[in-house]
Amino acid sequence: MYFDKSLVRQKLQEWDDSLQGYELPQWQDFPALPLYMDQVIYLMNQYLSLGPVENSDERLVTPAMINNYVKLKIIPPPVKKRYNRVHLAYLMMVCILKQSMNTSDIRRLLPPTMNETEIRESYTAFAQVFHEIKAYFSREVGKAAVPVLEKEDAPVSYLVFRVAAASNLSRLLTEQLISLLPKNTDSQGNAQKL
Repeated sequence: MYFDKSLVRQKLQEWDDSLQGYELPQWQDFPALPLYMDQVIYLMNQYLSLGPVENSDERLVTPAMINNYVKLKIIPPPVKKRYNRVHLAYLMMVCILKQSMNTSDIRRLLPPTMNETEIRESYTAFAQVFHEIKAYFSREVGKAAVPVLEKEDAPVSYLVFRVAAASNLSRLLTEQLISLLPKNTDSQGNAQKL
């Protein structure tokens, strides 16, 4: 398979620049006033947009998604059709985690009955871990790209395989760790702590 290495180099640089400029909002960055659905959709699509969107009509979060998350008890229901910081924190984590986890595992990890202090602490830890992993990932991709881009005969597919394999192994380990959580819940639906 042929790849134009100059285009690969350019794409990797664009990706790294975008990644370095991206930060999850902090808890205090979420609006203090409750929001209606259309406001939540706008904010979430802004918060989750990692770099320029190829198709500007594509939305990362839709009202149907949020309604399904509420229906499936992945996030708490809105209060009088309004969403607050707790909802935004849940949505940020769920939207990112769903890329590598199924919804039932997310619900076990983040029960929708956590109080504001618990969700704030969880989100703050999540944002910190995301920041650390973002830096780690950038370094590792950079290291893996060097031999591929510097050697004329090195196949670019090696880099694609490496990134795909890391994604797969991360997902498998995530499933193994989630399996350690108890499946039983208390009367409020909270997962019992290990």
